[in-house]
Amino acid sequence: MQKRGGPSPTDKKSSLRLVAVAWPFIAIIVTQAILATFSLQMVTSLRSYVTGESMWSKGQHDAIYFLSRYIDTTQSSYLERHRQALSAPLGDHEARLALEANPPDLAAAADGFRRGGNHPDDIPGLIWLFQNFSWFSYMSAAIEDWRNAETTLFQMEDLADEMARAALVQPWQRREWAERLDAINDQVTPLTHAFSNSLGQGTRFVQAGLLIANLAIAALFVALTLWRLNSFLRHRRNIEHELSWRASHDALTKLPNRASFERAVEQAIADSSATALLFVDLDQFKVVNDSGGHAAGDELLCMLAERLPAILGPGVMLARLGGDEFGVLLNTGSVDEALITAHQLRTTLSQMPFVWNDQHFTVSASVGFVRLDRSVGSLATALRAADIACYMAKEKGRNRVHVYSPDDAEQAEMAGNIGWVRRLQRALDEDSFVLYAQEIVPLARDGAGEHCEILVRLADRGELIGPGRFIPAAERFGLMPLLDRWVVRHALETIATRIALEPKPHRRTYAINISAPAIGDETFLPFLKQQFQTTGVPPELICFEITETSAVANLDRAAAFITALRGIGCKFALDDFGAGMSSFHYLKRLPVDFLKIDGGYVKGMLHDRTDRAVVETINHLGHVSGIKTVAEFVETAEVLAALEAIGVDYAQGYFMGIPGPFVAEVATGMERLSA
Repeated sequence: MQKRGGPSPTDKKSSLRLVAVAWPFIAIIVTQAILATFSLQMVTSLRSYVTGESMWSKGQHDAIYFLSRYIDTTQSSYLERHRQALSAPLGDHEARLALEANPPDLAAAADGFRRGGNHPDDIPGLIWLFQNFSWFSYMSAAIEDWRNAETTLFQMEDLADEMARAALVQPWQRREWAERLDAINDQVTPLTHAFSNSLGQGTRFVQAGLLIANLAIAALFVALTLWRLNSFLRHRRNIEHELSWRASHDALTKLPNRASFERAVEQAIADSSATALLFVDLDQFKVVNDSGGHAAGDELLCMLAERLPAILGPGVMLARLGGDEFGVLLNTGSVDEALITAHQLRTTLSQMPFVWNDQHFTVSASVGFVRLDRSVGSLATALRAADIACYMAKEKGRNRVHVYSPDDAEQAEMAGNIGWVRRLQRALDEDSFVLYAQEIVPLARDGAGEHCEILVRLADRGELIGPGRFIPAAERFGLMPLLDRWVVRHALETIATRIALEPKPHRRTYAINISAPAIGDETFLPFLKQQFQTTGVPPELICFEITETSAVANLDRAAAFITALRGIGCKFALDDFGAGMSSFHYLKRLPVDFLKIDGGYVKGMLHDRTDRAVVETINHLGHVSGIKTVAEFVETAEVLAALEAIGVDYAQGYFMGIPGPFVAEVATGMERLSA
């Protein structure tokens, strides 16, 4: 587990991506900074040499001048001033010798440059440039000229010493000294000019080179910036294209998605450019998924996406609408041709083999066909018609093409059911269901705990809708397991709150209805156990009700389901008992706690001897089997009295109490449900 406060892997990846993008810029900026520093150091050092050369040259010329003045006047002060002027070139001479020594004597070099009149701040640059660039052609030539020019220093020094030793200066000596000094002067002038020119050429060359290098780095930086900017814009365009593509295509099959398909259908309706609309729904896709896993289902979808365009021909739009459903927009010349194409598509699919891990699967599809004529005035109308036609193809046996007709009564009924499906799906998403409860009253008054059945209602657009209107659609279109989960989850949460709010021991029994599809769902039993664990509701308080027909439809599965839940303490009731002709035969296979006598017999038992006999028989059978009985649809005092006479254990119906909201607050007695 990552330590709190540390960088996450995502942050590290983002940092690495940032470094990958920025490193060329960082490298160029660092290079530019180094080059700028080097350029400044080089130019400063060259300026110091130029300044030093100026003082060196001036010192030599001053020394010649003062010697000349001494010859003319023989005043000793001029001789002293000559030596002072000559000290600067001699100091530079000693500095050069110290730097050329092996190893170089940097302290002596610094002292020599200081005596040469150079500024102390310039001396490190003079030493650095000599040490590191004396090999450079222009620098090497300048040093050689410097070395050659220094020969005149010693000549002047010798001449000055000779003048100082002369006790009495004769005219001929003055003439000789003047001639020798003119010769030295004639020699110094070209040598100092050569030294100055070499140093100037080197300085100009280096400055030009540094300027070019800086401009090249700047140009490289600009080029890199433009390249990176172009790359960024290209990458952004690619991302925008990718996002646009993903917004209009299915990621798995690479086909256009529902949104793209709907836009095409809407445009085709507007300009009458298409003939027909098909909804294609695979019939056995769940079998492929359950047997081979989702990888097998994905492979099947990709195979169809690859092969169907060749079957449909050019100019036909094929899209994946979601799950195992495809949409086809046909622009053939006539409706008959479009219908032929639809049948060819269905036939080819039914003959298309699909093998996954040596398992052979049959591929077939139910196809809904809608003519795009004047009767289809909008996208919503076209899609709704295609949806209904596809459902009808499945209802009529699958692996067929059903052509939508607005005058078909069956289709009108299907449209109503599909409308309920959408309302139910929305209600599940928005938690629009509410729980009600109806009292189940014990008749024996033997101290049995309070008992109620939890019921579900749909609160939709301000209307409270009973289960009789939406349960058939939920059963028909496979929504019952989802609805059962919603009821169980919310019922147990409410019961848990009731238990927490009630100080005395909780002795109520709550009956919750379970549908046949939920019993057949392998994930439903673990879901129930998890809900008991999450809410903390004791299983002993819950009685699950399943209808007789649901239990008989898959007897072994129902028996195992009941046994598993009774094993943790739950009770079970067999609802609508007596409605099937084989009720008594199957009863001994189902370990239930309650039999709920079908309300049709209870309502008619006062006027129909057969109905009364059935009620008596079921009650007797239940008691013989150790099962308590519950009579439904008790609506009058006379029916209640007859049930008490027979010995039925519990009664449920409007006479006992109408259903009321099932809330967390627990009222007293019958008031809590009928209020």
